Amino acid sequence: MKKNIRKVSIILLIILCIGVVWGCGNGLQAQLLTESENILSKNEQENNESEDDELEDNDSEDVNKKLFYEKSDKQGIDRESAEKYFQTLLDDDVFQNGAMELTGLIIDDMDGNGQKDMLVTVLDSEQKPFYGSGCLWIYMNEDEPYCFAEEDCSYYGWFNAFHADIDNDENMEIVFSAQGSGCGAVGDSYKAIFKYKDHNIVRMELPSDLNEDYDQGLNVIVSQKPEENSYGAYCPYFDEIISFQAFNSFDPTDTTQIVGHNVRGFFDLQCVEYEGQNALQASEYLNGEGGTVHCVATAQFLIVWDENGEASVAKWWIVMDENIVDNSHDSRIVYTDEVATAKLCG
Repeated sequence: MKKNIRKVSIILLIILCIGVVWGCGNGLQAQLLTESENILSKNEQENNESEDDELEDNDSEDVNKKLFYEKSDKQGIDRESAEKYFQTLLDDDVFQNGAMELTGLIIDDMDGNGQKDMLVTVLDSEQKPFYGSGCLWIYMNEDEPYCFAEEDCSYYGWFNAFHADIDNDENMEIVFSAQGSGCGAVGDSYKAIFKYKDHNIVRMELPSDLNEDYDQGLNVIVSQKPEENSYGAYCPYFDEIISFQAFNSFDPTDTTQIVGHNVRGFFDLQCVEYEGQNALQASEYLNGEGGTVHCVATAQFLIVWDENGEASVAKWWIVMDENIVDNSHDSRIVYTDEVATAKLCG
């Protein structure tokens, strides 16, 4: 393209110079020479702009390539394989000619068939907002890639992801949690679970009694009892109260008072073994009378699926958070129901 522009410029210059020789009068010569200079200047400017555009595209590609190799190197992926994976993303225009920047990468055999799969997050390279303006790409085997874009999700690269058959149907699920910028309590965590079945990916839903526009989780109401450092957690889903002890932020009153609740929905999703099968464990941050910064405990829920693929919560229990403000007070948990016997999958 640049060579063609230069050839046209030279031809035009020759034609104009011939006009100068055959023209009559100095005024005509000057006019022709001025037009010749303007044409050359315009073509040179267009040529420089074209070069700048190519350099900018190359810079954006180089940035993403550098980020990709850094992340793939940490995962033990050899350079030859990494080059092929990166070229796949270029072929699918995942980076949109440099408009999107790589923020997250996982290369692993997610469905256990011996072939590496790929999970990629990208974000708008200019605005870089905390929510939306990005997407999650999932590459499974030779299937068409799956693109997930949700305005409430953060694609900044602060995420956790694991793969496991959490519902025991012999198909793999990818459990994705993206951390947002919310402050107080546990911040905010966007959850999405994807089932890979019959060469397709579909999103699964978690049991929740919270507003769908807000988050996924179960309501828990925290009450402060008259006794010092004594609380109760009521979960409407089970219609059950669990008593526990934690440090008071303010002195208790003579009667039981509702002082807190769960904050921001499920977080810390993990696959566990329960009664010989896989299950999903999810946590809920609980605050007391001191507001969201006053952590009194964490409610944990054990989510299971039946043979029809319907999800329900089988158990819940309370655990004391390790980061409680004052650990000089004796704290103990008193359960009104048997705690679920659970251990991590794998």
